[in-house]
Amino acid sequence: MKIDLQRILLIRTDRIGDVVLTAPMASILKREYPQAEIVFMARRYTAAILEYHRDIDHVLVYDPEGKHRGWKGHLALAGELQSWHFDIAFLFYPTFPLAWSLFQAGIPRRVAMGFRWYAPLFINWKVYEHRKHSIKHELEYNLGLLEKFVEHRPGEIAFHFQIPRSMATWREEFLQRLGIGGDYAILHPGNGGSAPNLSVKQYQHLLRELLDKTTMVVFLTGSPEEKILGDQILTGIDTMRVYDLIGKLSLKELIACIAGARLFLSSSTGPLHIANAFGIPVLAFYCPAVSCSPRRWGPYHQMNWVLTPDVSPCKLCQPARCPHGNCLEKIPSSLLTLWLEKRLETLTPG
Repeated sequence: MKIDLQRILLIRTDRIGDVVLTAPMASILKREYPQAEIVFMARRYTAAILEYHRDIDHVLVYDPEGKHRGWKGHLALAGELQSWHFDIAFLFYPTFPLAWSLFQAGIPRRVAMGFRWYAPLFINWKVYEHRKHSIKHELEYNLGLLEKFVEHRPGEIAFHFQIPRSMATWREEFLQRLGIGGDYAILHPGNGGSAPNLSVKQYQHLLRELLDKTTMVVFLTGSPEEKILGDQILTGIDTMRVYDLIGKLSLKELIACIAGARLFLSSSTGPLHIANAFGIPVLAFYCPAVSCSPRRWGPYHQMNWVLTPDVSPCKLCQPARCPHGNCLEKIPSSLLTLWLEKRLETLTPG
């Protein structure tokens, strides 16, 4: 349905990977409504990646622990949104407070999934599609919210992220300070507990194989909370070509480093989707359970470089009661080596 939309609000307020997988909706809407102003609302810690998107004109910060806390805070949010005079809002990760705020803001078209109990009260454009079955990719579920408003043609989904010149300069100077003049790979071992992960021994194996089979240096990246994991991985490793950057980079600095990497390795995590969005070759490791399978959460456009263990997938992933212990630990070292070798064969000289 083509209608007159002058100001469009996209809302995704969960994690980095979810935000990255929602960002292409801005490009699709901009193509359909080139005159429209595209505004994206996200949490503060994910907003940095959105600032680097070609088709997002403004980024609003959702702060439910601060100024948007509680009902008074969400009423204030409604006032802020009302001042923008949005023609439509797409709520990709619906919650009751956000749906209520959109209603209070008087946004005339409010689009979200229709299965939530509060949807009849606050959502007037509903999409009836259960995501819990994970029959398609999260990005394609997001696209489903747009289908009544755009004429989408398959094969045209792109991410359109680009780091600014200032961050490219920062990366150049950063590499110079480290004395790095060649290619580097990134090993990102943490995932915030959002999905099963490889073991310390498996990451050590991958790190040794990278150092043995390439001349690249390796950046170890992650959040400050993952410092202990990084220290465990580096135990007994020759660190001459390894740089421990865990907890040392801001999100913008991490994005800049990812955008210049030759290879990115991790389990299911937000920075993996950042790497894929920038077209960086990835090698990823996923649990096959329905709730966290690569079919829904894999790196879009690089799904053929996702390795899963040869186990029967669970309907729900419950690590504390996993019948396999930790299913990713079932991936043998020989298979990790084989997939890494195949991935390295595809890399063109930097």
